[in-house]
Amino acid sequence: MTNELVDRVVREVMAALQAQGVAPLRPPAPALPMPAPPAPAEKLPAPTPPAKTFLTAEMLLRRLAGEDGNGRALDLAPNEFLTPAARDIADERHLAVRRTDLALPKPAAAPTGAASPGPAAPGAPASSGPAALGLMLHKPNETVRSVLTALRHDELSLVDYTQTDCWVRNVRLLCEAVVAGSVGAGAAILPYAADAMVLANKVRGIRAVQGARPESVVAAMRHFAPNLLVVEHTFSTYHEMRAMVRTFAAGGAGEPQARVLMDHVAELERS
Repeated sequence: MTNELVDRVVREVMAALQAQGVAPLRPPAPALPMPAPPAPAEKLPAPTPPAKTFLTAEMLLRRLAGEDGNGRALDLAPNEFLTPAARDIADERHLAVRRTDLALPKPAAAPTGAASPGPAAPGAPASSGPAALGLMLHKPNETVRSVLTALRHDELSLVDYTQTDCWVRNVRLLCEAVVAGSVGAGAAILPYAADAMVLANKVRGIRAVQGARPESVVAAMRHFAPNLLVVEHTFSTYHEMRAMVRTFAAGGAGEPQARVLMDHVAELERS
């Protein structure tokens, strides 16, 4: 069949359909072209953390040139670390070594003339729920720094009581803040705990517990509701320290269960 014959047949069919009132078929509209897929966004390279820089004894002496270095702080960048020889110099000069990534809110100054509240009642729980936790650090190592970063991610409210280069004075400042109610409780993290335990438990109204294991901290909170946690970071793991501080910051568990112990403590404090 030739093309002319096909065209004539199609015209006749179309005319017959129109005569019968049937709308002629229209060819389908051509498909719209599909838009081209968007070009993938350029992936930015991940930021490269700064390389570790080790501060040698000679470099430290140059930084301290012209100053005696006694009774002041040495601020290190997050990627700066002291060599053993530089650490010895810092200890000899009684430098409080601080790292900028450990910056915490400082305690608010008390209004002039404001009356200081008395010590907490013997056996009073540290807190009935989450509250600001006073924190004192002494010679923090890399594990302690990692714990502090994790506590920030946990959104704990922390207040820094590492105010001087003397850990004894800092522990006393922290204890005074706890007793005055400026913070709900306190945590002191030091290389060794025994000295701080002796000092803290001499402050009227302080009930200090040594953070040896998370289970022991939970038991102490149940028995006598301590309001100060002393952690010995030399012999504690990252997970132990984080668990102890988080548990302690969460608050007490009501009235202390060791009533006989608390009665004797109250009697001793009255004498």
